[in-house]
Amino acid sequence: MIQTIIIFIALLLSVFCHYNANKEPAWWESYIPVMTLFALVLSVLLTSNRNKYLNRCKYPIIMGLILLTGLLSIFLCNTANTSIRAMYIAFATPSIIYLYDTNKKELRTISAIIFIICLLVMIHYTSRTGIITMLLSGIYFLKIAFNPKKKYLISTFVILIPLILLFFFIKRDSSSGRMFILKNTAEMIMEKPFGRGSTGFETDYMIKQAEYFRNNIDEENAMLADDIKHPLNEYIYVAVNYGIQTLVVILVAVALLINILHKENSGESRCFIHFITLLLLWSFFSYPFSVAYTKVVLLAYIAALPQTWKLLSRNKYITPLLSIALLFYCGIELRAFNDEMKWNNAIKKFKNRDKETAMLVFEKSDDYLIDKGRMLYSLATIEYQNKNYSRCIILCNECKKYSSGYDIEILLANSYMFIGDYTKSLEHYSMAHNMCPVRFIPLYKQFKIYKELGDTVNMKKTGNKILSKQVKIPSRKIDIIINNVKYELQNMNSDITINNH
Repeated sequence: MIQTIIIFIALLLSVFCHYNANKEPAWWESYIPVMTLFALVLSVLLTSNRNKYLNRCKYPIIMGLILLTGLLSIFLCNTANTSIRAMYIAFATPSIIYLYDTNKKELRTISAIIFIICLLVMIHYTSRTGIITMLLSGIYFLKIAFNPKKKYLISTFVILIPLILLFFFIKRDSSSGRMFILKNTAEMIMEKPFGRGSTGFETDYMIKQAEYFRNNIDEENAMLADDIKHPLNEYIYVAVNYGIQTLVVILVAVALLINILHKENSGESRCFIHFITLLLLWSFFSYPFSVAYTKVVLLAYIAALPQTWKLLSRNKYITPLLSIALLFYCGIELRAFNDEMKWNNAIKKFKNRDKETAMLVFEKSDDYLIDKGRMLYSLATIEYQNKNYSRCIILCNECKKYSSGYDIEILLANSYMFIGDYTKSLEHYSMAHNMCPVRFIPLYKQFKIYKELGDTVNMKKTGNKILSKQVKIPSRKIDIIINNVKYELQNMNSDITINNH
């Protein structure tokens, strides 16, 4: 029962911290699965749940909790990211079908109504992956509910294929953008098939994107390109960072797990296979493992499976050895959690003008188990605010070993501009422009530098480029930039005319 309570609290935390008001997810969201694992391991070590009735009820109770937290996301409307909400609902469907597959008529009726509501909500969200997974779950639901002949199920699936393909044209721009990212990422994999390291994608992708736009005039993809931190595909992400061989090992392991569960052929094992199938599909079109809820649900399934407890009870040495290993891992993660807390508190103090206290923490940055790219970028931003531009440049260049992107290039370009190194500044503004061609700031900053240098040729060239740019999302800022450029070019043309006369 203790494990069930732990899982329920973790599920609630992972939902509410992600949907809390209109803010970014809480910084500690990523540590919820680790804290859950830590609590589960301790509960196994400190308690012995031998009550057969409770063990028999554990799986349906946990399925009910997953269903409850998944449904909560329908009513939490403070987020614009409907794809995450759709994923929560999709991961609740295996528990709906598991609870339907009983002899209790009332429970079957309630489960069927909930499934229909979830399907309608998913259609309302227009989440392509969500609708596809719900339709496939719906076919499985029909099999459980009516047990039709196999040929009818196959016919239903064949009929749904054109409908599924149609969903990819609902948001054509989004689909084109994804294909562009996957094309560039596939080239990265071909260049280094054995992986680039744990931060390989974050370090190299935006440089690859900039290289593409430097060498290609592609207006369609230029309008879609943005500052990308994930390829929107977990398989590709693993292959880029850890190599094709790691991806193959993971897929083989998953296939073996599904095979073992399939042979078990129990309601619990079928439910887990259903969840794994949905997770594999979401991993193909999104990044579910970056969300704490996904990991907590996975832990919940593993903790509730009867096979888990059978495995642990087979050998008296398995539980303590596995627990020691997991506790050691959790200890490292909890230290990282503590370091993150110190770091975030120092940033708050710095923003509240308690700079001296904050700098004592920042000076010991090498001792902390924190994401190095994010940490170095934070330090660079702080140095920039303190007008220590040379130090900011050093930190930005160090940060680029772990993560590259539009914001870093802009920070570098601004810093070089303030110390008077216009050549380097132009270089980094150019890189920022090639990374995200849809944005106006890099070109406008170059325009201003050319004006400062008196380089009328490049000033006019850059100004015309700004005026000919398509506007993706109209804003007052863009209007001001365009009007300023027009004014400057008109003045420049007037001066040339006067000089000619």
